This record gives sequence, C-alpha cells and structure tokens, in this order.
Amino acid sequence: MKYVTATACVFFFCFVALRAARVSFTYDEAAAFIRYIDTSTPSIFNTNLLSIFNFEVATNHFLNTALTKVSYVIGGATEFGLRMPNLIGYALYLGFAALILRRVSSPLIALAGLLLLNLNPYVLDFFALSRGYGLSLGLLMGAVLFALRIVEQLPAGRLDTRDLSWALAAACAAVMANFAMLNVYLSLLVLVITTALFTRRAGRPPVQHTERTVRRSRTFPWWPLTAVIFIPLVLSQDTALSPSLYEPFVVRLIGLDDNALNRARVLRIDNRGRESLVGRNAGSAGWSSNGRSYVRGLRIELPREDAEGVTRIEAVIGARAFSFDPRLTHAWVMHDAGETRVFESTASLSDRRSRVSTFRSVINWTGDRIYAIRLTIASTVALAVLALCALVLRLVGRIVVRAHIIGRREWRTLSSSVLWAATLAGTPLYLLKRNSELYFGGTRGLVADTFASLIENSFYGRIYRHSQGTIALAALVGILFIFVVLLAFAYRRHRVSSVMSAFSLFAILAIVSVSLVAQRLLFGTVYLVGRTALFYIPLFVLFSIFVCDILARAGRIGRIVSSSLAVAAVGLSIFHFSQTANLRYVHDWKEDASTKSMMEDLQPFAAAGPVTLGVPPVFAPVAAYYARRTAAPIEVVVVPTTRSIDFLYLEDRGVHAGDIVSRYPFTHTLLVRVSH
Repeated sequence: MKYVTATACVFFFCFVALRAARVSFTYDEAAAFIRYIDTSTPSIFNTNLLSIFNFEVATNHFLNTALTKVSYVIGGATEFGLRMPNLIGYALYLGFAALILRRVSSPLIALAGLLLLNLNPYVLDFFALSRGYGLSLGLLMGAVLFALRIVEQLPAGRLDTRDLSWALAAACAAVMANFAMLNVYLSLLVLVITTALFTRRAGRPPVQHTERTVRRSRTFPWWPLTAVIFIPLVLSQDTALSPSLYEPFVVRLIGLDDNALNRARVLRIDNRGRESLVGRNAGSAGWSSNGRSYVRGLRIELPREDAEGVTRIEAVIGARAFSFDPRLTHAWVMHDAGETRVFESTASLSDRRSRVSTFRSVINWTGDRIYAIRLTIASTVALAVLALCALVLRLVGRIVVRAHIIGRREWRTLSSSVLWAATLAGTPLYLLKRNSELYFGGTRGLVADTFASLIENSFYGRIYRHSQGTIALAALVGILFIFVVLLAFAYRRHRVSSVMSAFSLFAILAIVSVSLVAQRLLFGTVYLVGRTALFYIPLFVLFSIFVCDILARAGRIGRIVSSSLAVAAVGLSIFHFSQTANLRYVHDWKEDASTKSMMEDLQPFAAAGPVTLGVPPVFAPVAAYYARRTAAPIEVVVVPTTRSIDFLYLEDRGVHAGDIVSRYPFTHTLLVRVSH
C-alpha cells in the first residue's frame, strides 16, 4: 500500500505542477503581481520595495506574496516560478495528509481518503495558482496533524507542548497565507485549549518551575521586535493614514463664459488610476477639492470649440499657484478624442514631492514631516492596543496557572500564539475592514452561500443531474447522521476515545460554522463562499474518512458498509476527475484562459513597431502581465479610453467594427485590429 500511496502522490503532484506551468495567469494573480511583486515597472498601482506590506485591497495574501517575491527575484516572472510557493504548499498538503491518514486502521479506507483529498478539481486549482489559498491548505493540514496528536494524548493525561506549538504555529501561518483561515485558527485554538484543560484535570498536577528553570526557559523577544517592525511597515503603506496628508486644490479655466464652463469637466486621478469628477464652485470659473484624498493627476475635458477659447489654465495646489497658457506650455498634455479636447497634467504640476516611494506620485502632498508624525501616532496606538492585549493575557495566565487550571508552559504557548496572530493579522484586517474590502461573500445563509457554493464549484461546471447539488448535500448530512449514531454508541460503551479523531474534526467544522453565523449577526460580515471557504472540503473529507474508519471497527457489517462507501466515493470522484481535469483553465477565472494565446498572437504585429492594445477591465491585469513578460513593445490600456488604440481584445458580442485577427471559441473572445 505504501507504493500505491507514493505513486498516487507523485501523479497528483506532477499534474498540479503541469497546471502551474501551462495554465494562463488569472485576474487575481496578475493583479497581485502588478501591485506587489514587480516593482520595477511604473504602473497605476502603488509599487515599491515595501509593497508587500500594503493592505489597501484584499488581494495581498501576505505569506504567499512574500514567498512569491522571493521566487520572482530568484526565478523571474514565469508562471511556474511565481506559483512555486503554492506547489510547496501542495507538497505539505500531500505529506501531512499521508501522516494524518496513518491513524486510519483500514489501509483501503486510508488510501480512499488520500484519493478523495486530491480528486477534487476545484481544490487542485488553487495549488497551481499564485494565491494564498493552496499554501494555506498545506499549512492547515499540518495544524490538523499536530492537533490530532494533542487529542490522542488526552486519555493518558499528557500534553506535549511541542505539538501544541507546532499546531498553533501552522494555523497562524495559514492565516497569514489567507485571512479567511482566521475562523479555522480560532476553532483550533478552542480545541487545543479544551484539550489542555481536560489533560490537566486527568493528568498529574502542574510542575512547579523554579526561578532558575524559568530564567533558562526565556527566549529572545521575537514577538515584540516583530510587532515594532511589522505594524509601522503596514501603516506606512496606508494612503488613508490621515486626511491631513493631502492639500486642497483649485482649477480655473480663464476665457470661457458660464455656458462653456458648464460643459467642461475636471477629473482627479487617485493612486489606483480611478477617475472621479471634481465639483465646480457655483458662480465661478473654478473647480476645487477639499484636499482629503490622494491625487496623482488631473484631467480636463471640454468640447473642442470651447477649448479654443481657453486663454489660461490656473491651478492652485496647497500654497503653490500655477498659471499656464495651454497653447505654449508643456505642463498639460493636450490631445483630441473625437469632438472632445483633453488636457492631462504632467509631472511639473505638483506641490512638494514626497521622498517616500508610496506617496511619490501624489501632487497634493503636505510634506514628509506630517507623514512621519501621523505614522508615529498610528503605530503607537496600534502597539499600545497590542501591549494591552499582552497585559490582559498575562494577568489571566497568572490566575489560571495558580488555580491549576492549566500549566504555565501550556498557557505561555497559547498566549504567545494569540499575540503572534494579533500582531500579524490585526492591523491588516483593520485596514481591510475600514476600506470595505472584506466584501467577497454571501448574505443568504451558511448553507445557501458557503456549503452550496462549495458543492457547486466542486462539480466544476459539469451537470450530471439537475438535483446533483441536493444529492451531494444529502450525502453530507448522511455522514453527519452516521457519526452522531456512532458517537452515541461509543459514549454508552465508555469508548469515546475511539472516536476522538473524528470528533475533533467535527468540532473544528462546527466551531468554524458557528463563528461565521455569529460574525454575521454581530458585525454584519458576509458568509464565506467558494474559494474563501475552501478549507471546508479537506476538513470534511478527513472527517468522513475517520467516520468510515469508526464504522469499519464496529464489526464485519461495518467493514463492508464503510469500504463500500469509500470505494463508491472514490469511483465517482475518479470519473468526475476524468471529465474535468485539464491543463487549460481555472474554474473561478475561466475567462482568462485565452489571454495568453491572444498576447502571443499579437507579438508578430508588435515586432514591426509599438502597438497599443485596448481591453475591458476584466482582461486588463492578465494582459498587462504578459505584456511585461514579452520583449515586444505592447502597451495595454483599459477601454473605453480617449487614447488611440491599434487592437482590441474583447468578448465576441462586443464587436461592431474592425478586422478580426483571431477568434478564441473557448472564452468567446476575439482579437480585432482597429481601422483608423
């Protein structure tokens, strides 16, 4: 059976590695690459050496981003190189899964468990992507392994603090790979604390450490040092650190009457390249902003016939005034888009520039001194909150240790883990919540959103029966019912220890589910859906396998029933895998499957000279990623745009004119050459 298991692991790993090398980059991967990884090319994003600490949007899966940055420096910008951290995560997933399944008494059921953990095409997708989901699953399996080892020590009244440390460290690392794992971390924390309490009650009294022993056990204060460095770095990338960082500005158009001024538009461009209208001051020739937001550029749009009457453009940014003749100056770049004349500001139109790379493009910057003060205040507040948490944990620890509720070493390990998690996840989550970036999810309910989305996505777009989702959900409920019956029998026979592995996994699933519902009721958060709830799949597979193992140990009939269930599940999964396995696309970003081919088709045209490619927003990050990778001069712009473009890549139904270069039937898209 060892050889069969090893062969299965090699097969699955090679398949995932092939996907990592061949499948086109996806929207979220490319957006994260442009924003956090490739800081060598100027872009609309906030790129700099400290970009991995930027949590302005939710695309930063920090641990994966940091490891991908290392991979990029070593191996370049290839798909395989950027996806290497998740391939490492998959190796962890396979290894820890094999170790967990060694606890299963039946080799057949253990092998079925390994296969079921790896035959779900939706799960395998994320081990071949440069996102944090796959890496977090690999670390989750490690946390589950050490948590089960802790639970196994419960009957003997022992608790190995090394297993406790590894379980919580792996869970904390999983959170840093994907913040959606925070609920799983909390459930594991509750599980190990409960186990520690029962262990102290069933085992020997806590060991009283002498002062010399305690002194020797002290280690270097890595946690405080990390907090003092990490939190200011995160806050230093926050463009909304304080409204006082940005000066107000005024733009005036001289030479136009009131009717012409009403037809003009002034737009500001923020750090993400987004445009927004600036309000005109009633009864004047000016447009003004209150100076509470980041501005990296200005644009003026007005009809061409009105533009001929503009004699001067005046701009006041903070304390600096600029007055330009649009016909003589280079402070504004002028071009026509149809019947509209567009003026775009250049680098010369700016107040003082920041020496901080994050804010260097801001044209209404108040000064680095104010920034340093605001950053110091914000960091001090965050560190003070963290210090207060540490103090509370220390006081609670003294109480529970003196009451012999829990041992000193166990409490030190638990409190240290909580502080590490709060240090690394607290400030980023606060910023994401403040920026309303934690919006991906559902509002209908745990079953309708979380469970239904996972079942639907696991079918990978295949429809075998119209009621297949209901059947799958009924099968899951059936497994839970079997477990409840087996738990009741074990309790009556005083053999609860024989079901502890399955009970622990059930407890993790239950605590996570309850916490999601509680968060929704208390804080109005959304329910996890699809990839953000991916951890449910391996956890429930492990739970089901341990339930089958309990059933197999119940007697001859139990062995037949459990083996039949396992073989049937594997058979159906193999059939489904054979229908869905591919080296072409990712289920969640199927529309990106042809973008790589499109860029390859465009390269021969770019070989003759620079070309400008227009794409809708949904295709922009992936197109920009491949444009950076090619030596051909291809510029990617988002349409609609006032820029002149040479080619368009868009959905088939969006084509009204132009010469079609290539069609891509799989994604229903095409590449069009624009006629000028």
